[in-house]
Formats: sequence, C-alpha cells, structure tokens
Amino acid sequence: MNVDEVELLTRVASLYYLEDETQAEIAAALGLSRPKVARLLSKARAEGIVEISIRTHPALNLPLEAELARRFGLSQAILVADQPNEQVQRALAARAVAELLTRLLPAGGVVAVGMGRNVGAVSEQLLSPLQRSCTFVSAIGGSPQVGEDVNSGDSCRRLAERFGGRAEILYAPPYADSVRSRTAFMQHADVRETLAHAAGAQFAIVGIGDARDNGPVVEMGCFSTLDMARMRKAGAVGDILGYFFDALGEPVADSVRDRVVGLGSEQLRAIPQVVALTSEANKEAAVLGALRTGIIDVLVTNLGTARWVLEHADPAEDRPRSAVHS
Repeated sequence: MNVDEVELLTRVASLYYLEDETQAEIAAALGLSRPKVARLLSKARAEGIVEISIRTHPALNLPLEAELARRFGLSQAILVADQPNEQVQRALAARAVAELLTRLLPAGGVVAVGMGRNVGAVSEQLLSPLQRSCTFVSAIGGSPQVGEDVNSGDSCRRLAERFGGRAEILYAPPYADSVRSRTAFMQHADVRETLAHAAGAQFAIVGIGDARDNGPVVEMGCFSTLDMARMRKAGAVGDILGYFFDALGEPVADSVRDRVVGLGSEQLRAIPQVVALTSEANKEAAVLGALRTGIIDVLVTNLGTARWVLEHADPAEDRPRSAVHS
C-alpha cells in the first residue's frame, strides 16, 4: 500500500467517522463512486486506520464502579465492556489508563511503571503526543527473554516518548538468583537511586499477575512451571510487581519475595495513586486477592471480572485501602 492510498483511506475515514459526512457526500466531494467509498471504509478498518470499540453505557458501569470503590476503599474503579477478543479487551483497559493519565498527570510528574502486557499497552493508546516533561521510572527489573511489550523499562521509554519526558530504567533482573544476589543488586548505587525515584512517584501503573504457568515471570525464566505449582499449593493466586499474595491478599512465598529487585509492597502502598489494570479472562481470583492487599487505589478491569469480584467478596475479609494504610 503506497502513501497516496494511505492518505486517501485516512481522508475518507476522517470525513465519515469524525466529520459525520455520509458516504454519498464523501463520494461527491472526492469524485468517487459510493461503492468505492464503502470499500475504502472497510479497508481502513482492516488496515487498523479505524478502530471501532463499544463502550458500556454509564448506567450499567456506575453502580458497579461505585460498589467496588466503596467495598475496597478505592478512589476510583473504571470498568470497560467485555470483549471476546483478548487484544481488543487489553486495548480498552489500556485506553482507560491512558485517558486517566492524560487527565491527571501534571507537568513534571513522576510515574513508577510495572511490567506486563497490560502496562505495556498503555502507551499505544495515547493517540497524540503530549508535552509534560514527565518522568517514567522502572519499578521492577526486566529480562531480555521477553518482548518489549512486557518489560518495565521498554514501557517507560514508550510512555516517556508520548509525554515528552524521560525514562529512567532499572538495569537489573526482576528476580535475583538468591537473597544474597538481590542484596548486592539493591546496594548498587544506580539500582538504589532508580528505586528511590520510583518510590517517590505520584503515580504507579501496575498489572495484576496470576499464579498460572504461562505468566510473564515464567516467560522471563524467573520460575519454572514446577515453581509455580509449589506457589499455588502455598495459596498464591496472583502477584503485583513480583510479590505473590493469596486469596485474602496476604503475602505468600517469602523465598520469592526476598529475591524481587524492585519496589517493595510497602513502598508501593505508600505511592498516592496506584493504578492497577488487568484485561485477561480467568484472573478474577487474582483481582480479588489484589484488592485485598490494600495496595490498589484505582482499578481498571472489565465488567465480567468486576461482577465476579463483587459476588465473591466477603465483607468480613475485605479491607479498604485506608484501613491497610492505617
């Protein structure tokens, strides 16, 4: 497809979707037949020039969002429509976080950035570059064994480009081989300084992992499937920034926690706005456990997950974020 064709597709799509012109009006203005305009619009969608998403009506979202916020002491819950396609589902959740950052992140702000595909997708949903001179700091190390859509450092770079700011990368693995190795990493001046900056952030963007065999930490080579089976046996249902928790939000797997090269859970909990997003199916138990940790301030997820969480929440076990902080 040449440049002229791309420009024509973009022009036709803009006239139809943004300027509300009919296909007949576009055909007359551009000297095309109406069937040709219809074919161009279809091709614009197929080529990714046009993306169509369906947003759930606020009348359906708001009660669930309000109940989630009340039950778990969140400042906000943002719910997106359920989608059968995983990539579309991820894009919707990431777009909600992108819009939140666009609205709330001040010039010169600092954001601590976690790992995972959901976090990595946020920069793709910032449709136009912003000039806010913000700093995006890795909150956990990364691995060359996975793609750029997973590593915290790569997500930092892309977000910094979109916000006209800078990226501060943590040059270390997400997990050290041993507690002794982790201590050595944490004592290194560059690692210590980067994590200090991350701990002082106004915002944090993190994903919610699960304890399944196909998670990012397994892809990174940090754990084997046998390791994950042992953690599940110990009660692990999910993780935030590499720290695993059980169904009640309590930490599990001390030997794993002591190897994380990144922000500690207490440091993360002290950041004013911790935004957690998840989009994958079958993560409901991980989301409920994550909410019970008291770490999350803003939750972004889909309607189906939200309904499951509220149906399985137990007021006797749930602790709002403010209660955990106190």
